[in-house]
Amino acid sequence: MKISFIKMLTFLLLVSFSTYSQKSKTTEILGKTFSVSFNQATDAFMICEHTSDSEKECKEKVIKEEGEFAFLEALRNTLDENVATYSFKMFNKSKKLSELESMDYNEAKIELDSTILNTEGSEKTIKFSDEPDEFPEFKIKKSTNAYELSNKDVLSTPVSIPDSLVSNLDGLKTKVKEELNKIKVKIAKYYAKEIGGKFTNLLQELYTESISKDETYSLLTTQKLKSSADEDSTFTYNFLLLLNDKLHLKVYRTTEKPSNAKRYGEFDKSISESEFVGGMISQHKMFKDNELNKATLGKIYHMIKTKNETKIATDTKKRFEDDLASEIDKQMNAKTTYSGQMVLNKKVPLYLQRIKYTIKKTKIENKEDKESEDVKYKIDSSIVYEKNWRLRNTYTPKRTGKFIRIDTVELEVDSVNVHFFNNRADNITIIGRLSTDEDDKTRVLINRMYSLPLRELNNRSQTNSFTDEDGNEYNYYYDDVLDFLPYNKYNYAVKNGEIKVVADDSVKVKERKIGDYFTGIFFSDFLGLNTNSSNSLIVAEGRIRIPFNLRNIRRNTWFDNVTAYASLNLFSGFENSSRKVTLEDSSDADETSDTNAELFTTDNFNLLSNNNIDAGILITPYTFEWKGASTFIHLRYGLRFLRTGVEYNLRTQDSATAPVNTELKGFQVFSIGQEAEINFEIRPQSSVGADLSIGLNWFRANGTNKNDVDFSTTNNSPNLKVMANIYSLTNSDESNAGVYFRIGGHYNLGSYKVFPQMMVGYATNLSSFVNKVKNEKN
Repeated sequence: MKISFIKMLTFLLLVSFSTYSQKSKTTEILGKTFSVSFNQATDAFMICEHTSDSEKECKEKVIKEEGEFAFLEALRNTLDENVATYSFKMFNKSKKLSELESMDYNEAKIELDSTILNTEGSEKTIKFSDEPDEFPEFKIKKSTNAYELSNKDVLSTPVSIPDSLVSNLDGLKTKVKEELNKIKVKIAKYYAKEIGGKFTNLLQELYTESISKDETYSLLTTQKLKSSADEDSTFTYNFLLLLNDKLHLKVYRTTEKPSNAKRYGEFDKSISESEFVGGMISQHKMFKDNELNKATLGKIYHMIKTKNETKIATDTKKRFEDDLASEIDKQMNAKTTYSGQMVLNKKVPLYLQRIKYTIKKTKIENKEDKESEDVKYKIDSSIVYEKNWRLRNTYTPKRTGKFIRIDTVELEVDSVNVHFFNNRADNITIIGRLSTDEDDKTRVLINRMYSLPLRELNNRSQTNSFTDEDGNEYNYYYDDVLDFLPYNKYNYAVKNGEIKVVADDSVKVKERKIGDYFTGIFFSDFLGLNTNSSNSLIVAEGRIRIPFNLRNIRRNTWFDNVTAYASLNLFSGFENSSRKVTLEDSSDADETSDTNAELFTTDNFNLLSNNNIDAGILITPYTFEWKGASTFIHLRYGLRFLRTGVEYNLRTQDSATAPVNTELKGFQVFSIGQEAEINFEIRPQSSVGADLSIGLNWFRANGTNKNDVDFSTTNNSPNLKVMANIYSLTNSDESNAGVYFRIGGHYNLGSYKVFPQMMVGYATNLSSFVNKVKNEKN
């Protein structure tokens, strides 16, 4: 381990605990207590080592230089002078960090259980007397013919010690020390890394707070440029960037102090490349005005642009998260309201279904009448034999849908459990008995065939049936079992959950809040499946599903729901070009280029695969419920909106002999299309749910963000979409949040291109997507 690491570690630690105030900061480093303070009035920096509770040794450094880098320079100088004084206790001896690599482990005392010698397969931990904190832990294991020394952090593979070289426990300890001496450099490096790692996160936070209270410049790049002072002089410069409302740069030679840095800017974030390069050359006249310097400064310009886009994405993501969390918190903590109340009736009438019979007459041979078996007729000298026939009546029963009330038997109900999901009574479980049951047998009746929208509970056409032991089929109306009545207000927006209603009692039904319809998702392309824009590293998506259940007839529902979504690609791909459609270079004049519709042509599929905003709304005209599989099958139709970035190089030339100037230009294309799909909504009563969608969509461009010119496309074929979303609650007892997986893609039927997606994300609220809700403590 090099002494430079000690300087860096101690320097970072001390800087981190220094503030622009007279209040000191105290911390423990390797078992010793240090305090650091800065007196703003006298510009004096002080570092103290506490030798006891009441005594400390301090060294002071007055900062005389001006500028924001002066404090850092003073710290560095002070630490260079005093770093050798920092030491700690190791194996009962005082050691410096720089001495770890030369440590003699023969001096260490090892504590080891003697059972390791006789027990094959036994593994023991090696303990050192007076070992310091964070020292790596070694283990030794007895195998058939050897002892294996291991540590997953220091040793890539275990070190084998043949048991023929070990006669007793002391001999084993000696061999262990020999092996440790062979790897003491690795041990020292690991130990130093562990010490530094303990403070890394805290250091960054406190450093920012203490040193850079107003402005934070970060190192952007280091580049070589020719100096304007000397034709043949080329120097290496550090470029530091500050990004806020404007662009600011500080530049200094790597051989100079940061306090000598020149300030450049401020520049507007919308500045063009040519304006930026010109400003950097003319502002301080530090750099020579030649093509090589211009090319280097142009490269720096694109680095700044990428940094700015990343910052915008990060800020947008944070604002989105904060706003979303705030809104969800408001909705989740809003006052509980009630949609109505559920009342259970004790006595429920039962009905038999009226059956209508149809008669079909069939002509059959009468073989039972022996006397009239054959009748002979003579027609035109020919003999004709005619069989004797008769008619048979066939009775076919047909259910009419009409019921006849039974006066001799009723259903006596004890309780009903109702499970609500997406404004439906997903499960209705009735506990009761027939009034004619002599042994008070308990019967459990469940809606096995289909669920019931809330608005249908009071509809006289909604029925269910069951069969007793004698084969008698009984029917009952849900309207006779449950009454859904007003409670201050009355609507069908019911919070997902389960209630139990007992006979002659009522239960208030909680109203569904607006936040329960919405879920926010953050996706990540965790596989990096396609870095050329097919997937995005950070995607923020909001989805809302509003149930309507306009009309329900058994398993069929008309206008079941409306679904809308908006997806924003906050940061895509690994390079700037991967976020946009890249066109061929243009030589059109700047003022006319964006109105030249013939220039901007691309494959229509590119608008989908390179989009930065994807939004849509789908209505569901028809839904079929397959309750046995906990699945709804939806037919959907809707509109889809895309926004896609486009970039191209504008190449201009002032004269035939002048160099060609290249400037990156861009704009946005807006596309609206139709989409039709069949959706399988799988919602078992568990912590998981899934959607499978198969459909077609069509897109065309309507214009750009600068004018209404049509964006020409070379392929307008539809896209086949196959997409599966899988949802899972992470802690169903405490929260409705969970993970959200997406796998599938689009396939263009004209160009045969594929746009795959394999994403994993975190969803804030899965109450519309998973048929299980968190436990209500009340």
